[in-house]
Formats: sequence, C-alpha cells, structure tokens
Amino acid sequence: MSPDLTISIIADNVKLVIPCLQSVYDHTHHLSVEVFLVDNASGDNTGSAVKAAFPQVEIIRNETRLGFSTNNNLALQRGTGRYLMLLNDDTIVKDGALDRLIEFLDAHPETGSAGSYLLNPDGTFQAAFARFPNPIIEGLWPATLWSHEAPLDSAPYEVDSVCGAAMVVRREAADQVGLLDTHFDPIYSEEVDWCYRIKRAGWKIYTLPQAQVIHYGSVTMNRAVPRRYELLLSHKVLYFRKNIGGLAANTYRVLLMSSTLIKVITWSVKNILQPNEQAREKRDLHRYILTRIPSW
Repeated sequence: MSPDLTISIIADNVKLVIPCLQSVYDHTHHLSVEVFLVDNASGDNTGSAVKAAFPQVEIIRNETRLGFSTNNNLALQRGTGRYLMLLNDDTIVKDGALDRLIEFLDAHPETGSAGSYLLNPDGTFQAAFARFPNPIIEGLWPATLWSHEAPLDSAPYEVDSVCGAAMVVRREAADQVGLLDTHFDPIYSEEVDWCYRIKRAGWKIYTLPQAQVIHYGSVTMNRAVPRRYELLLSHKVLYFRKNIGGLAANTYRVLLMSSTLIKVITWSVKNILQPNEQAREKRDLHRYILTRIPSW
C-alpha cells in the first residue's frame, strides 16, 4: 500500500538535517511515511551520513547544486504517498505535528494544502502564511511586515498561501496543477505560486496552529544578503507577471524603485549625520537593489 506521506528534504549540511530527521521519526506516531533526501552537492558527505543513521531514507545525490523547486520535484516525482510534503532541513517537527496535518486533510477533502504553524527556536511566532501578494502593497510595504499572528489555541485557519518550510499538499491537487515551477529557482515565491495554482483550481488552503514545527530560518541565504534580497524581490516580479500580468509586474517594479530610492536617500542621510556600519550596509544594499530592478 502507498504510504500516507511522502516527505521531501533538501540538505547540504549534515548537522542540520540529522536532528530534523530524528524529529520526524520520533514525533510521528500514526502515519506511514517515506522520506526522500536530496543531497544538494554537499561538501560534508551529508547523504552518506544520513544513510548510515537512517537507512530507510531514500537519498538523491546531486553532483552540482540545484534550486529549491528542481530538487523538491526530483523527490516528489518519486514519492508514492497520499500526501506530499516540503520540509526544510532546518526544522524540528514537534510531537504529533505531522499526524495532525494528515488527520485534518483526511477530514477535509476540499483542502488541497495545509501548512504547519512555524515557531522560532525560542518558541515565538514565525510568519508562515499570508494573503496572496498585491503589487501595490508589496511595492510600498512588504506584506511580511504586517502579517498577523494566529493564536496557538485557534482553530485551523484558512489562508491564501503557506510557507514551503513545512507544507503538505494533497496528491490529487498536485496531480491537477502540477508540481513546483522551476522558473523560480534557486529560491523564493515558488510555494506562493504553487498555492495560487492550487486555490485557482478550487481547493482550500489552511494553516494549523496545532501542528507546530520549529524553523531555524534561512541559514544558507543569510550568508549572502544582497543576493537574497535580489532573489526575493525579483521573483515577486516573476510571480506577478506569470499569475496576474505585465501591468501588475510593472506596477510593482515602479513602486519598488520609488520606495527603494527613498531608502537609499534615508540611509545615506543617516550615514552622513551619524556614520556607522549599519547605515552604510543598508545604504549599499538598497543602492544595489535599485540598480538591479530595471533588469527584472
């Protein structure tokens, strides 16, 4: 029989992924799961170490680094589970979280996807769901800065999109709309695009406060801030162009240029009045983004 859940994990750091896998197996009690781990050209023999510790995990080894969508698709295409899950390697699954996700999806056949409730390492709320991006709002004030918090004791909460760090998709929904769009590689906006396609096909999407996962954050991308922001913002242009149209994409670009110019001026003035490293870094970051926007 097919397992209940296929889990796709991308890893290039064994120190992160071993605790993640341990939490999956220790804290999942009523599900049959199959786990695929994509060793994304690691330099520390991640795949071999995982296989030694967890022989039941299927390893996919890359000779060169590939993007988030491509890697997850490699795993999900091989999976046979009733549900498909994206799970970041920098997560810790809390007790019963995956059981509750699948219980909810089984009880609500109209739901195409459900996301875990993400927590910071200190147990505080981490934004893991949102409304679909609006080009005007995103250009002036990114939605992540004003997203609201769902209380831990609230009922499952219907949303537009959930975070790909811990996201489950019903197989029938994936078969209907397809897997992740690799045009969003290496990273950013791919799960929002997937959620948009799932909802457009008539499915509902929920976040479950009862299914909690600790998420340590974007460890790899945090080492390259300018590139991270360039990918984050440019892939929003791609999302708008693909799903809403050229006018929405261009509206976002114009507003983003205006708001970024204001940030450049603001941080430049601050650096003149009170020179410091933070002001210089912020000024230089926004200068960099401002020069890149026209090419998007």
